[in-house]
Amino acid sequence: MAVILENRYKGIRSPHKLKMAVSGCLRECAEAQGKDVGVIATQAGFNLYFGGNGGAKPVHAKLFATDLEETTLLKYIDRYLMFYITTAKHLERTAPWQAGLEGGIEFLRKVIIEDSLGMCEDLDKLMEQNKKKFHCEWKAVAYDEDLQKKFHQFVNTKETHDSEHVEYVDARGQRHPNTYSPPDITGPALYSKDAASSEWEWIFAGKASDYPSNGGLAVKHGSNELAVFHLPNQPSDLQWLAVQNICPHKQARSISRGLLGEPPSGVITLADPVYKTTYDLRTGNGIANPNLNLSTFEIKADGDGNVLVKVPPSEQMKKAFEDQIDQAYQLAGMDNKKAKAPAEVKYPINPAASTSLDW
Repeated sequence: MAVILENRYKGIRSPHKLKMAVSGCLRECAEAQGKDVGVIATQAGFNLYFGGNGGAKPVHAKLFATDLEETTLLKYIDRYLMFYITTAKHLERTAPWQAGLEGGIEFLRKVIIEDSLGMCEDLDKLMEQNKKKFHCEWKAVAYDEDLQKKFHQFVNTKETHDSEHVEYVDARGQRHPNTYSPPDITGPALYSKDAASSEWEWIFAGKASDYPSNGGLAVKHGSNELAVFHLPNQPSDLQWLAVQNICPHKQARSISRGLLGEPPSGVITLADPVYKTTYDLRTGNGIANPNLNLSTFEIKADGDGNVLVKVPPSEQMKKAFEDQIDQAYQLAGMDNKKAKAPAEVKYPINPAASTSLDW
């Protein structure tokens, strides 16, 4: 029965997470009475419970019906879930939703079993539509190269880069995450597209067709990261914009996933998705905090559909950003322990282990 419930309701979209459990006897080892939907096997069929949950404020599920055969059991669960999904508030779990119903579990029995509201047929149809439309999203990604591109770290290469913005310290000869956040990188931006050197190089930043409309992707340049955005509805000189990928606030490498906006002023705003610091994407200037600024770079798309960004040599750029980060630590009176932390130990993999799963 547990497998039947798993396959029947996987992929269902609900206002809050759902937990279900099936116990094979009245000893109730699976703790079904503490779940949103709980099923306990009896000698005559199944007892059905609704509206339980654990957590900080545990709620005991209410007994809905007893000794049900399989078909009826599934029909009642279908209707309960569809009634909950269509009437509950956003992020409201079944327990508080059920407690807020006038009449509680008795009211639910009238709705689901007796069809007191005349909507059981509609609830049944909703569940059938849900089952027909279900597809495994991860399986789709596994077999679709275009979808796989969305999970690449960079748009211009399949290489990866350890850009984790957690700071590490050396404690007892081991590498540990630090307990405080890196300081803000304040002051003017390092680079401006208006002052680009003629000696800088144009690097490949992916195909134009790989970029989402009104969205951004990360570009790898040596060990540096850029954030490139495509805005097809803007004037030609603003359809492609490139800035640094590291956010000056807490040094999170998240700018390429930023949220874009265009207020009545005409400014193209960019909000860091983690900390919500805001910037003028055209100039890189900080909006909410003028002391936080992004470097900007020249960018263009050629006739072959290639996106190109004009940048300094990778090692020169790397050193410039490292010096800027070190200065931020000095201004904050902090020690840049991340730069001094020992490298993470990577153990070699036995080649034979990848050829067989016979353990």
